Amino acid sequence: MKVLQVVRQYNPSVGGMETYVSDLCGQLRHRGHYTDVATLNYLFYRDLPLSSFERIGDTDVFRLPSIGNPRFFLARKILKILPEYDLVHVHGVDSFIDLLAFSRRFHHKPLVLTTHGGFFHTDKFKALKDLYFKTITRRTLRRVDGVIANSSHDQQLFSPIASRLTMIETGIDCSVFENVKKCINKNSILSVGRISKNKRVDRLILTFARVLEYKPDATLTLVGQDWEGLGPGLSELTRDLGIEDSVKFMGELPKAAMLDELSHAQLFISASEYEAFGLSVIEAMATGTVPVLNDIEAFHEFIEDGVNGFLTDFNDVEVAANKIVAALDITDDDLAAISKQARLIASQYNWSNVIERIEQVYEEALKAGNLRRKWRNPS
Repeated sequence: MKVLQVVRQYNPSVGGMETYVSDLCGQLRHRGHYTDVATLNYLFYRDLPLSSFERIGDTDVFRLPSIGNPRFFLARKILKILPEYDLVHVHGVDSFIDLLAFSRRFHHKPLVLTTHGGFFHTDKFKALKDLYFKTITRRTLRRVDGVIANSSHDQQLFSPIASRLTMIETGIDCSVFENVKKCINKNSILSVGRISKNKRVDRLILTFARVLEYKPDATLTLVGQDWEGLGPGLSELTRDLGIEDSVKFMGELPKAAMLDELSHAQLFISASEYEAFGLSVIEAMATGTVPVLNDIEAFHEFIEDGVNGFLTDFNDVEVAANKIVAALDITDDDLAAISKQARLIASQYNWSNVIERIEQVYEEALKAGNLRRKWRNPS
């Protein structure tokens, strides 16, 4: 089948959703399908000129103009590129899915949505978000032929308003990460993910400053795109704390360089206060890197404290620092055992276990879309 993947941000933007869409395109092509990407023609947090069309790898990428802002936008030109596709798969709950759902009487294309946490990544405008979700989003999903919740949290969140809901957790290309050979630098700590407010890198740095009081040779490496211009303030925080020599801001890294960082890291940490899933954590676990994570609901899905990683409260600097120090102090044998369990859990998220289920959602959406057309045009 011919599938159009629709996502607000795509390469050269780097993040969990962008990685998911890129990997999904590759998996679908491997199974004989044809798939392209439609996205907006600008990056939210980086001033970089983008062409209206680009071929990235084997994927055609259409970058569309829009009016509005990153939260509410109108990209009408997407309607012009729909005719050649059998099905449209939208990633994230945003203005793309609203437009495509409410205009489907004109384009008649079956629609699939993957939730990716909805729009509840922070508590900002929570009352307005709740109202929008229970009214506009509810009406949107009545016009969608298949909804994929990629976490149990999303399954609980969307099940009251989505009748065609399937829980399919995010896939990763385990072959890439499983081949990483660990050569640990003692007391090295790594965090991978875009720098944004919900990631709470400030708490992570404050906690690390306390860790240094116990482990003066510890290092913290931060890999990820600065989405919201927080980098200068975070760098200043490290200087104020007197720990700038122990903290490295690496920015975006190519995949090979990121895998190299993972190969040397003793621990992977995240102080994030909200995650739809935690793709970077699963990728780190697939390399055998032991995670120490903020104790939030999303991480409960795949972390058993002390067995395949550690959970702690990054709201309490002392508690989180003590947990990290304890993790750094475990014996080589215990570290190897936890690392092995981390790899085992990560292997369950291999794309090979995911892609067939997504194809099934597509097939059911095509059938539902055909039924809709027959119902509206009985002749």
